[in-house]
Amino acid sequence: MSEDWTIRPARRSELPRLMEIERDAGARFDAIPALAGIPEVVTSLDDFAEAFDLGLVWVAAAAADDAPVGFAYADPFDGALHLEELDVLPEWGRRGIGAALVEAALAEARTRGLPAVTLTTFRDVVWNAPFYARLGFHVIPPADWSSAMAGLVAYEAGRGIPAALRVVMRRDVAL
Repeated sequence: MSEDWTIRPARRSELPRLMEIERDAGARFDAIPALAGIPEVVTSLDDFAEAFDLGLVWVAAAAADDAPVGFAYADPFDGALHLEELDVLPEWGRRGIGAALVEAALAEARTRGLPAVTLTTFRDVVWNAPFYARLGFHVIPPADWSSAMAGLVAYEAGRGIPAALRVVMRRDVAL
């Protein structure tokens, strides 16, 4: 946390704003040649609402007006808590917000008695796999994926996100 922002559970009324934050944060990928042409995939309001109903959507809110400037949401998946999406508005980046949102997900996994947080992300994008590695996540090799995780990666590929550019990562939590 900081004096500029705080992490808190999302409010249902904020869910449409999270779609805008995701779109704005995703614009950073346009500058990466390897990702040119990958379709923009934005979380649906229904997916946000489902995670919200499970208590699995967190926002980073600006201290000045309590407006969301970043968010994370997760789902129970494959025996762990799966971090589906984490985004921070570019102008709010590099302040520790992403790390704090990850910590919220890790704390929730502990509270729910889940042994780990998992995610899929781009292997070579600085604010993706290297960021999560700095936070203690490790890459799970494809040979070690469960059938559910392999299915998730295939689903993402079907939405236009090339599996060859992705990694599955996991961080165990102390229960």
